[in-house]
Amino acid sequence: MQEAKEPRDVLTQAKAHGARWATLFVQRVNRGDAVGAVLFLLATTMFSVVAVRMMGSNASLSFYDLLRLQNGGNVQGAMAGQGSGAGIYALLWLLAVVGPLLPSLLNHRAGRLGYFAPLLLWGIALAGVVSQVREVMNATRQFAGFMGDSRASRNLAGDMASNLWNSMSFGFGFYLSLAIVIAFTVRGVAVLRRRA
Repeated sequence: MQEAKEPRDVLTQAKAHGARWATLFVQRVNRGDAVGAVLFLLATTMFSVVAVRMMGSNASLSFYDLLRLQNGGNVQGAMAGQGSGAGIYALLWLLAVVGPLLPSLLNHRAGRLGYFAPLLLWGIALAGVVSQVREVMNATRQFAGFMGDSRASRNLAGDMASNLWNSMSFGFGFYLSLAIVIAFTVRGVAVLRRRA
């Protein structure tokens, strides 16, 4: 009888502590920051950031899919939600989502830097995309080099790169996440100036 009662006591205590922490969280977190964090979560996982149309097929990638690509995945695996995960980039993404909530929860100056976490993630992702594009461009140049060092092969390489660039378009997730990054960065600068 005593053994059956102990698990119920543990669950009751867990519920009480969970409810207390949830209430404290709701009271302390700035509602605007919470809405921004939820929108950033949706913008980076649900909405398309980049769409690529090549050879009659469309590839639509979210921000998180791009992070998976940077971690060594391939486009087909990222589109299908299979293959390698985002690795260390997943932790950076999680920090970028919850980072703007830290100033409400921590009274330390370092907590206020949480507003800049989405900007940091954007910078890392942008550097990765630039790196991926450079690799594709180098592969195109190498392909043209195999065909000889003629004007026609250089034109072919330029045309391939131009077609790749023209086949890309930015989706709603790109613009939404960019707007949120800018808003959190401006808010972070304002908070640091006010409390400096």
